[in-house]
Amino acid sequence: MVLKTELCRFSGQKIYPGRGIRFIRSDSQVFLFANSKCKKVLSQQAEASKLTWTAMYRKQHTKGLAQEAVKKRHRATKKPYYRAIVGATLEVIQKKRSEKPEVHDAAREAALR
Repeated sequence: MVLKTELCRFSGQKIYPGRGIRFIRSDSQVFLFANSKCKKVLSQQAEASKLTWTAMYRKQHTKGLAQEAVKKRHRATKKPYYRAIVGATLEVIQKKRSEKPEVHDAAREAALR
């Protein structure tokens, strides 16, 4: 079952059904508050961004975001390295690799004959 929650107009807290205070101003503007503390502070014309317990302050000062953002893992790149193989030294392997394809093919045919 999904509950329709609303946000407090001042603090940004979730308000569940049956909770909170609904205030309708004389210009027909509707305010929904989580508790009387939020209502009183708004009537004192305080700024939500300057009060540490409001969601706006926490967002502006990047509080509580460390839990949400997980550090991205990155794989270490493998660096190529060359090693001699049993029966052939590194110099022999490098020489064969740098040969032209025609020379390589001719040597292969001669070995097959």
